[in-house]
Amino acid sequence: MKHSPKRLALLAIAVISLFFCTSDRGLAQPSDEETYSISLTQTAEPEPEAEQAVRAAEKQESFSLEGKKVVTETYTVKKGDHLWQLLRERGLLEKRNLPELLAALKKLNASFTNLDLIYPGDKIIIPLTITPVKGLPLVAAKGEESVISLEQLKDLKLESYTVQQGDSLIKVVKGRYSLRDEQINDRYLQILSRLNPEIDNLNRIYPGQVVRLPIYTPQVVRMPIRREKPTRPLETAQAAAQTTSTSPEQQKAPSPLTQQLSEFFALLGEEWINSGEHFIPLKAGGQVNLKAEAFPILSLGNGQRVIVDLYHELPEKMAQVIAANWENYRIVHLKGNEDLRGALNKILPACDPYRVYKQGEPLELQGDITLQVSADYILQSSEDRSKTLLIHLADKNAYRMPMELRSFLAHYGVKTIEYPPGQPPAGEAAPLGKADVLFAGKDKGTIVESVLNLTGQTFSRDVEMPIIQGQKSGVSLSVKADFFLYVDGKDSIIDCTGIGADIVPLLKEYKVSVLSLGNEQDPAQLVARTLEFIGVTFDSKPQPFTPAGKAGGKNYKLTIPGIVFKDTHGRNVFASHLKLPDDIAGFLSRQGYMVLSLTS
Repeated sequence: MKHSPKRLALLAIAVISLFFCTSDRGLAQPSDEETYSISLTQTAEPEPEAEQAVRAAEKQESFSLEGKKVVTETYTVKKGDHLWQLLRERGLLEKRNLPELLAALKKLNASFTNLDLIYPGDKIIIPLTITPVKGLPLVAAKGEESVISLEQLKDLKLESYTVQQGDSLIKVVKGRYSLRDEQINDRYLQILSRLNPEIDNLNRIYPGQVVRLPIYTPQVVRMPIRREKPTRPLETAQAAAQTTSTSPEQQKAPSPLTQQLSEFFALLGEEWINSGEHFIPLKAGGQVNLKAEAFPILSLGNGQRVIVDLYHELPEKMAQVIAANWENYRIVHLKGNEDLRGALNKILPACDPYRVYKQGEPLELQGDITLQVSADYILQSSEDRSKTLLIHLADKNAYRMPMELRSFLAHYGVKTIEYPPGQPPAGEAAPLGKADVLFAGKDKGTIVESVLNLTGQTFSRDVEMPIIQGQKSGVSLSVKADFFLYVDGKDSIIDCTGIGADIVPLLKEYKVSVLSLGNEQDPAQLVARTLEFIGVTFDSKPQPFTPAGKAGGKNYKLTIPGIVFKDTHGRNVFASHLKLPDDIAGFLSRQGYMVLSLTS
């Protein structure tokens, strides 16, 4: 088989190349000379062991992009991650070809419309190195600083620190090493992060954690600090985000209004964030930073966020930018001199409830028992009123709703808030207890007997009452009376079983008063007719209950159907055919009523 001279020459070059490659592996000696090895599956330079351990579970591969080889890492986003943090951890922010890396990042993640917004579970391809396909990697220009790796800092002196309440890492580092903001750089933060891999976010540390701190040296700390960009609105670091070195005595105390708002919204079960710093990223890139002391955020359970501009310092155009980027954000401007009521007049409508009741408009619960309630604010979160807030602002002398009515409202999903919380009104110090209830049942005889006993009426039951005694004529007549009593000095009968319509006229002829209840089925009518028969005053209209001596916009009106009369001791008795809830029966008892229940 014949070969062309050109083909033979190429074959010879290949054999020689293979020989020298094999010889290099077998004869290589240790040397201080820097060499480069390019691989399609590894990074251009080995990572320190500490970094390898952190990234053991992460996959690396390479791509060909515009004539260059890009070694990448596929990373799954975890809670608390954001893009700049991921780049900083890998030392990419200090690379001289950072713009080229960022351009590659966008091209490799073309499915992401905005890399400033990443979410847990997202998979991101991060370019680690970019090398021309032909030739050696470019060497850093003379005089340019190289990134300090953990391997180079293996002899760095460390100390351990236990986090205390109110600490942040920046504040701890500045305090221990007497540093200013401009003396701390991203390089130091990168080392700090790699020394503490169990801390996902350096802005979030908790009391009791033990942190390893690299002791300050000029070699490590050179450049001004760079703020992190969060990937969610409201990435607030609370006290851990404090970066000033002022003492607690020098720090500005929260205003009385801020304290009141914090306490108020805590009662509502909502989060009021007024410490640290808020970072609100913008969809087109960049972010808005707001000091929480001047711009607290109300974080609501429905997903809404309300930024409260306490001193009207937030420019309206910036407020519009925030609202345009985040549909769930609202901005409320205060004048700086509002009281709590004035502030709430602006903040509560911005929470976007289903309905805000007008001033003086009552909340009405209708049914067998009707309750109308007025308050300073009534906020309805759903159409069916299953989540409604009834808010009273009170002072030490102000009206407070009875606890039994608060309990009754809670059964309908209405939560009553009173601020500031105070002691219950006089006479309500005791918790909800057993109501004073007498159960008469539905039986006619027991209902009539209960009424007669309560009014102090003497009677006899199941009596054979002689009407005619005919010793001479031999004719006699007696009647069995369910109840025999004297009313106004006259013989009287209360008949529950039915003695016959033909007997009643005869009894009346012999001056016997008769109350026939044989055909009466309504328990309330049994009570009313019995009271009327024995001459006891009563009121059978639905009974309204209102707070005595209270006027204005914070009243209630509770209406319960029933009959009211006084017992033999002058105590009010409330007879009702309804099965009253325990809290309503307790309310009546606290108002001085004994409940006569006409249910079984």
